[in-house]
Amino acid sequence: MVAAIPTAPVISQYVVSRLRESVFNSSDVNTTRRVCGEHGNLTADDRLDQEVQKHAASLNLYYSLVGSLSAIVINIFIGPLSDSIGRRFMFISPLLGILTKNVIITFIVYFKLDTNYFYLANLIDGLSGSYFAMLVAIFAYTADITVPGKPRTIAMAVMEGCLPVAASIGLLSTGFLIKSTGFFYPMVLFVTLGALDLVVVFFLLPETRVTKTLDRSPLKSLRKVFGFYFTEDTVQKRILYAIAMGIFFFSVVTVLGRSALETIYQLGKPFCWDSVKIGYFGALRTTSMVIFSVTVIKILHRCLQEEVIGIISCLSAIAGFLLQGVANTSLLMYLAPIAGVVSGATTPIARSIMSRLTSPSQQGALFASIAVVEAVCHSTSNLLYNAVYNATVDYYKGIVWFFMAGMALVDLLLLLIFRLMPRKGTGITLGLELVTKL
Repeated sequence: MVAAIPTAPVISQYVVSRLRESVFNSSDVNTTRRVCGEHGNLTADDRLDQEVQKHAASLNLYYSLVGSLSAIVINIFIGPLSDSIGRRFMFISPLLGILTKNVIITFIVYFKLDTNYFYLANLIDGLSGSYFAMLVAIFAYTADITVPGKPRTIAMAVMEGCLPVAASIGLLSTGFLIKSTGFFYPMVLFVTLGALDLVVVFFLLPETRVTKTLDRSPLKSLRKVFGFYFTEDTVQKRILYAIAMGIFFFSVVTVLGRSALETIYQLGKPFCWDSVKIGYFGALRTTSMVIFSVTVIKILHRCLQEEVIGIISCLSAIAGFLLQGVANTSLLMYLAPIAGVVSGATTPIARSIMSRLTSPSQQGALFASIAVVEAVCHSTSNLLYNAVYNATVDYYKGIVWFFMAGMALVDLLLLLIFRLMPRKGTGITLGLELVTKL
């Protein structure tokens, strides 16, 4: 994932750099100094840079939509396929797409090609399943080798945590590389790591699904992916699935559209950060969130139900977003991740709840449905947050973070509803009851 996740902030910084170069006639990748000045008082340049930020945010939105919309269609079919032909295929397909995307971006950077080629890179990535198919593979594989309940919740929290840790490593390394060498060598690093990922999966990863019965019907794939919510089992259980998916949606929608926009936000005033500071912040936010979220799940799982832990996580997320929205100094910006330090617990809890509701033979289809929703989250969050940011950046840049806090509040309300839903006849018990039995 080091080869996949950090490319979003790298692309954001590269697009801003190219736009600033055309506006301010500067070829220095650290053009923050030109925009902010020594005392941050260049009013005319401030207005120009706000336009640069708006344009960069819009371009990043369009690039991500091309990838995520194409990934939605692919993941509908690729997930159920893994239940039939095995999990390794689910790793190889997105890894090939990520590698190809990074190779194209490397050429764009090296030869200073038209930035419209980013559309091609994201389209190829999306048609391979993208990051979302990778998540299907990771969590279906985790479900294959764990038992339902506390062990699976913790395992999924750890796997969920590995993703931002990988992003942190990528952000830190690329921050220094961008500042010292430009954008080319970070992309070379991503290409190398992507190739190494393929070698590891192809030669070292054991298969966990040995059944080789291939179902070629597209309609059956659709039914497998969406049947949990519309046709399978009892109405009560379908409602539980739907609420759990809503919890997942609102926990993820505050994360996926955040990274690229956050980078643009921090490049401008009042922060005027360079790539190294952005890397430090990203590493601090993601690593602290992972460590504390996994720790909180492991400790509180002994005495609290999963839904209650999720509510605590939502409260932390709301506090973090509100603080980030009012931050006008670097110190306050760094305090925001501390307030939101356990905000990452809700997503693995939602995954675990849905996995616990599902039979072992349907885990691939379940995580395919989750991947489809995650791709929708990616598109939705980018559309919403970029629209809010572009509409409010001239008045108050922090409004977009208040909007994210509102999403976290909706997530909290859904967790309360799920907690109060009756479970009799659904085959699922409350988290505390299940933990007591283990």
